[in-house]
Amino acid sequence: KIEENRFGFEPEIVAKIAHQRLRIYEMGVSYSGRTYEEGKKIGFMDGLRALYCIVRYNAHKAPLPLQFMVYLGIGGLSALVNYLVFVQLYYASVGIRYAAPIAFITAAATNYILSIAILFRHKARWSSAWEVVIYAGLVIAVGALDLAITAGLYQLDYTAESAKVGATLMGLLFNFAGRRFIVFPEPASGPWKPSR
Repeated sequence: KIEENRFGFEPEIVAKIAHQRLRIYEMGVSYSGRTYEEGKKIGFMDGLRALYCIVRYNAHKAPLPLQFMVYLGIGGLSALVNYLVFVQLYYASVGIRYAAPIAFITAAATNYILSIAILFRHKARWSSAWEVVIYAGLVIAVGALDLAITAGLYQLDYTAESAKVGATLMGLLFNFAGRRFIVFPEPASGPWKPSR
């Protein structure tokens, strides 16, 4: 199934062929590309889209350490959302017992959207409905851990902000493991093996 319409087609098709472990042969062709004066249509945004497609169509099959590196970006952005929402609620006189879970749920929704847009395959094992239910269960479990760590550090005389940062950093690893092995489980691609 081809999803891209423009310059993302090349990284998409190469990734999908590579994941099927098909042997690729090169053949010479003669080609004269158009110049910008003749109406060449590629621009800077097309280059960014191609980079996105390289990550999008390859990350879910990448080795675990590379997946974690990509998830650090997703988790980092979600963690920033978590922190900013928490701080705004806290300074709006919402207590920690309410601000932490609200911030965590907002960040979890951000994380889910980014996870299926960039790193993991939507419906890798579960139907769409079950995937959301299992994801929600994981969010509740890690959210309880986030609240316990935030409240615990706050009681140990950490500031509310530093307590939240500590809980968010600890939750990053648990979030990745839960998403990779429970919600979006998919084996990484192994080395190519020639047919005999």
